[in-house]
Amino acid sequence: MTTPDVTSLRSRYDEVSPKYDKGTPTQLSHRLFWLAYEHLTWSAVEKVLPPAGQVWRVLDAGGGGGKFGTRFAERGHHVTVLDVSPGMLEQARGEFSQKGLLERASFVEGSVTALAFPDATFDLVFCEGDPVSYCMDEYPKAISELVRVAKPRGPVVMGLDNRYEAFVGTLKYGKKEEALKVLLDGKTKCPYGLPVHAFTLRELHQAVAAAGAEVEEIFGKPVMFFDMLEAFQAARGPNVDLWEARGELLALQERLAHEGFAVTGQHLQVMARRK
Repeated sequence: MTTPDVTSLRSRYDEVSPKYDKGTPTQLSHRLFWLAYEHLTWSAVEKVLPPAGQVWRVLDAGGGGGKFGTRFAERGHHVTVLDVSPGMLEQARGEFSQKGLLERASFVEGSVTALAFPDATFDLVFCEGDPVSYCMDEYPKAISELVRVAKPRGPVVMGLDNRYEAFVGTLKYGKKEEALKVLLDGKTKCPYGLPVHAFTLRELHQAVAAAGAEVEEIFGKPVMFFDMLEAFQAARGPNVDLWEARGELLALQERLAHEGFAVTGQHLQVMARRK
């Protein structure tokens, strides 16, 4: 059984926290990629939020620098940002403070495998950016904890690593023997060099059901992105301005992401509800 090294995880994210989510990719295709990633993540969340004026308690588990947590707060919700890294929590405080949203936030150091909140505390649980993938073989425990603290019928949203994408990426870099192992057991590494578990759709369906929730959808984000971008550019001609066409590209990704191409996504997003 592989278990997460919380000390290494905390140390690495404390190290990168001052620059986390700072700056913009210089390559246009990568700028568009992350624009699509964030668009797909948030557009699905917006659909499950309550009408304006209704305030929810939201858990942003593994909330990092507060990128998505502040979006909830901007809509009037109270956000509890939880992270294993004190450095990342400090960045989140700074982000909320800069936007005048500190009164709508609280910050808690902790792990998704052992949430220090009573059952059914939150109206919505949001866990983006691989916290569950970092849990390695303890991911069923993490998913159970995330579901446990959600209110009955409350949305549980998770972003996780996709095993097919991890397999293809390992092959792309010429590591063929390693790629087979990734395909079979899902053990790989994140861009920071830390071990993660990359999921199959079946694993996620089974883990969510065992935790007492039901999957409403699992989609990829983004899906077939760079191939799609190449095809779009070829169809529109060499003079197409991809940045000017970003609205059309996002609409295309929105359509494709929900049309059964989940396994081609760079990440997977689970939209579930506690029973």
